[in-house]
Amino acid sequence: MGDETPDESKQRQKKQGALKDSITVINRLEEELGTYREYFMAVLNSIADPICIKDRHHRWVLVNDAFCALAGQKRETLVGRSDYDFFPGHEADVFWEKDEEVFRTGRENINEETITDSQGITRNLVTKKTLLRDTRGREFIVAIGRDVTEQKRAERAVRESEELLRAVIDTTPAHIFVKDRTGKFLLVNKMAAESHGITPEEMVGKQELDLAGSSEEKAAQVRQFLADDREIIDRREPRYIPEEALTLPDGTMQVLETTKIPLTLKGKGDCVLGVSLDITARKRAENELREKDELLRQSQKMEAVGRLAGGVAHDFNNILTAIIGYAEMLKHDRSLDGSAQHGIEEIRKSADRAAELTQQLLAFSRKQVMQPKVIDLNHLIKETETLLQRLIGENIELVTRLKAQPVFVRADPGQIEQVIVNLVVNARDSMPRGGKITISTRSTRLGRSFEAEDPEFKPGNYVLFTIRDTGHGFDEETKERIFEPFFTTKERGKGTGLGLSTVYGIVKQSDGTIRVESRVDRGTVFKIYLPEVEEWNDSISEKPRMVPPKGQRETVLVVEDEDVVRRMMGEVLRSYGYSVLEAGNGTEALRMYGETGEQGFDLLITDVIMPGMSGQQLAGRLWDSRPHLRVLFVSGYTDAAIAHHCTFDDEVYFLQKPFTPQALVEMVHGILERD
Repeated sequence: MGDETPDESKQRQKKQGALKDSITVINRLEEELGTYREYFMAVLNSIADPICIKDRHHRWVLVNDAFCALAGQKRETLVGRSDYDFFPGHEADVFWEKDEEVFRTGRENINEETITDSQGITRNLVTKKTLLRDTRGREFIVAIGRDVTEQKRAERAVRESEELLRAVIDTTPAHIFVKDRTGKFLLVNKMAAESHGITPEEMVGKQELDLAGSSEEKAAQVRQFLADDREIIDRREPRYIPEEALTLPDGTMQVLETTKIPLTLKGKGDCVLGVSLDITARKRAENELREKDELLRQSQKMEAVGRLAGGVAHDFNNILTAIIGYAEMLKHDRSLDGSAQHGIEEIRKSADRAAELTQQLLAFSRKQVMQPKVIDLNHLIKETETLLQRLIGENIELVTRLKAQPVFVRADPGQIEQVIVNLVVNARDSMPRGGKITISTRSTRLGRSFEAEDPEFKPGNYVLFTIRDTGHGFDEETKERIFEPFFTTKERGKGTGLGLSTVYGIVKQSDGTIRVESRVDRGTVFKIYLPEVEEWNDSISEKPRMVPPKGQRETVLVVEDEDVVRRMMGEVLRSYGYSVLEAGNGTEALRMYGETGEQGFDLLITDVIMPGMSGQQLAGRLWDSRPHLRVLFVSGYTDAAIAHHCTFDDEVYFLQKPFTPQALVEMVHGILERD
């Protein structure tokens, strides 16, 4: 080449040859490097786990296909970008923090992270991050993630199932347990563990015999349980045990009803599953029920007779109302001679005795109308003491031992007087040769234990009212029947057999209870418990009756389904100056009301119990249009629909059948005169 010497030319050619060789080597190396890069990417892309490499600025320099799919972006879009460009900020913050930790410490970390994929679904990843330095000292993060979303969901489902199962067996009202052949507990619920005085965690893994402690009795029970379990496992047959006793840590006995089933558990071998119901309360109740059975049958018999007695008394009172009413009217008929007047008086006396009998029937059946008020029982006893002394005679001593302070009860004073008189007369008749009657009162509190003897009893504070005699007493057989109606130990013609049944009915109707204790030739004690109250009402006497004045032509509507009673009431009221409308039933009364208008009558008198429409229903219909209409109810006994427990308060007017014409007119006048 020009001035080039041969040596120089040769040297140049040599350099050119070397350059060509270097270029060839470089090309070959680049080709091999490209091949290896393709191999490398092929390997990365074949891995199902998302993989990425980030530089020191947290920018992706390499991502595999799985990562692209997770982000929902192409590789070209992702390279050079960061987490903040594609993932929610709170997730990107976590990724950044974990990357920085690796850059700072140089140590790899493994963390569970959540990441929102391209479908908007939050997934769980376990990510391993490792620090990488290249030959030039540059630092990178290599992150490999494993999607554990389904695994976490499965673990959560298993955990929730276990929690649900545990909640079910722990809240099931039964002892549930699983034991192996040696008697070791593999599973117990809360109730089973509590029967041993420990927790389920403390009980699992322990031998049942270890829990018996030093009690030989309990150890014997456990050995029997273990023998039964092994027999069940060997025979592969379930067993039902209707009753088995378990001694609790406090020494009390528990009665269990148990079903045991053999089963085989993986890794645990042959076991037995037991489910035991605590039937201790049921067995106790069954025993109490047997004890109460006779009392219940007696109560049912009394109730049946009471219904019959109440119905009979109701119908009989209607008849007596007419008899007494017309007899009273005839007494004032001056055209009748003396013998007729005497006969009428005898009719009236007989009717009065019959009325007393119906009152006893109603008291027994608890359908007697009560007018309760708060009374001092001590005061009532003192008021009747003179009467009682006359009743018992001089050969019997009457002693009262009353509580120093007043004892208040809510009851009908007239009926309580009847109770006192009946019991004292009964005591007198048991002491024909004389003796002693003691009446006492005191306050007491009765609890649940008293309820076993009386299903209607309610615990609380009571006044105990006792009448004790020194008479001949009676045996247990008589005691069982003492309150039955028409049962009497007296001679024929000496008693109706309603005295003590009347006492029983009044006490029950007053929300009380009665007990009797007696032994032959050792006397009798009647104990009456009445609910104690703290109020005081010092009026227990009735106002004296006055001769009723004439009416002022006020109009009265009388509604009564018994024709004779209705006619009698109409005649009486007309004779005293009242204008009277009569109706045989509620429907007829409503028709009359519609014809006469709202001011057609001043007072409604209605029977309580009538076919079709009751007196209360009739009054309710009329009160809808005349809220201030005055109503007087009359009945042989009061329907529970009118008065709870057959009682009337001071706001409701009521007249008990049978009644006299004077009582009827007094009541009507009093109602119409009130403001």
